[in-house]
Amino acid sequence: MFSPSPYTPTPGFQAKYVSTHKRAQIVRILLLVGVVLSTITLIFYAIHLLAPGTVITDDTSEPAIIILALMEGGVALMELAIYIATIVVFLMWMYRSYENLPAFGIPRGSIAYSSGWAVGSFFIPFVSLVVPYRAMKELWNKSVPNSGTMFSALSPPAVFPIWWAFWLLSNIASNVYLRLSFNDQLSSEADAVFGAATSALSIVAALFAIKVVGEIDKQQTASAGLIGQEVVSTQPPLPEMLMPRVEPQTGS
Repeated sequence: MFSPSPYTPTPGFQAKYVSTHKRAQIVRILLLVGVVLSTITLIFYAIHLLAPGTVITDDTSEPAIIILALMEGGVALMELAIYIATIVVFLMWMYRSYENLPAFGIPRGSIAYSSGWAVGSFFIPFVSLVVPYRAMKELWNKSVPNSGTMFSALSPPAVFPIWWAFWLLSNIASNVYLRLSFNDQLSSEADAVFGAATSALSIVAALFAIKVVGEIDKQQTASAGLIGQEVVSTQPPLPEMLMPRVEPQTGS
């Protein structure tokens, strides 16, 4: 198993490290709150699917159905607010984490994505399908302690591609569901099934996102603890026959 060695930034390099641990914790808490709210929404969809009469219409007058609809609307508003807050804090955490890489001894020229590009890629059509995932992989890889002295890049944990797959599926399903719902192209049963599937995908994506954020935060915290320590080479030692020979000194 690889054992990280301490290192120092390039002499004269004034890159500043700012801990992102608290931001990572806030992101994970927001994601967890989102999971809880999505689970409640999933329960609402299950109720509508098992009891179609609970779907509110213009002719609905039963107090129980009206209360259920108000509860569902309240949860939807909270879910939207948490979703927006999660995006904002997640991007703030990602930006600052990228800014920390030079402080770990990573030359800026070897970083494929700038902090701004890594964050902005989430909002560019088609680019958002690939670049954000590559940026997250790079962020983990270059946050690994002593990664600047390794011969080759390490592969991130298997949770990374799984998270990204569910993230894409969740976003695609949500967009399709919203379009169909606004155009009234779904029956009450189909709406409940599609809505439940969308909520389930978002729950899985959020759970994997919690793990991904935790992995990167763990690596950056470990690297931060090595800043300012002596560099220890990770290159294999030279064979004994190639080592320079030092002749013993004799007294005159």
